[in-house]
Amino acid sequence: MTYQQLMGLANGYADSKVLLVANELGVFTAIGTGGHRVNALAAACGTTHEGMRLLLHALAGLGLLRRQAGRYWNTPLGLRFLDGHSPLAITNLLWLLNHHWSDWTGMARAIRRGRPGWATVTKTAEFRRRFALAMQERSHVLAPPTIASFRLPRNATRFLDLGGGAGSYSIALARQYPTLQGLVIDQSVAVARRLTRQQGLADRLKVRTGNLFTLPLATGFDVALLSNVLHDFSEKENLRLLRRVYQSLRPGGKLFIVEYFLNPAGIRPAEAAIFSLLMYAFTDTGRCYAWKETEGWLATAGFSRCRRHRITGTIGTLEAVKR
Repeated sequence: MTYQQLMGLANGYADSKVLLVANELGVFTAIGTGGHRVNALAAACGTTHEGMRLLLHALAGLGLLRRQAGRYWNTPLGLRFLDGHSPLAITNLLWLLNHHWSDWTGMARAIRRGRPGWATVTKTAEFRRRFALAMQERSHVLAPPTIASFRLPRNATRFLDLGGGAGSYSIALARQYPTLQGLVIDQSVAVARRLTRQQGLADRLKVRTGNLFTLPLATGFDVALLSNVLHDFSEKENLRLLRRVYQSLRPGGKLFIVEYFLNPAGIRPAEAAIFSLLMYAFTDTGRCYAWKETEGWLATAGFSRCRRHRITGTIGTLEAVKR
């Protein structure tokens, strides 16, 4: 790493915060498909004229807005992902990343004194609703290639999505395999219920509120899915969860785990190692785990024939079969 790269890394938070603040204020949505002047956007977003002018200059400088004849316009990228009216908007995902700012701000204290645990706000209905929406928005890009990597058992008809959040992967799976019926379980399922209805899948996808570790599970499922769940929990908790999943599957049934998987040293990919540190401050016991660690738990729980598949540079799927 060069000195210039070092300074770019040190100051990278500023570029990020410009984007996150603009999203928080609703700037991209206020601009929409038109072009607007500073005073109109300041009024629409409830800001001062000076503050909005400087923010718009920064956004234009970063290439996130286009300025022409004193008016500011969304770029094609902004119209697609930043305007809240777009079906592909990631406004809730950016809201979540902005929420994590407090986790990073308190990181030094957490490292010195220990994990702060789940913040009280994360247990509120509104936080859980927006968190689920953030995960749904994140799935726009990730769900299709992830589902495409799955090799389902022959004649599969039933699947379990444990900790399924907004039901994004269940919806993608049901659309890919028209004969499948699924059950989504999470602590908050309001968003999942709404999305399954919107997609016309309410007759094939059922949603149920419950604790992943204590809710009684049916048996005989052909497929089980754990998507971005393991990084919320400790090694001991994850082994307990995998044993529950094992009992819910039929012999020959398959489990698919979607995660930020690390190399054996725990340092690559860098994004996964950084996310693991964030989980230290955000959760009670969670972090990211190596492929090999997870395969060890699977073997202990009774699974066999593990198969790795890389989806992106940081996200992968791990497939295992119930003996």
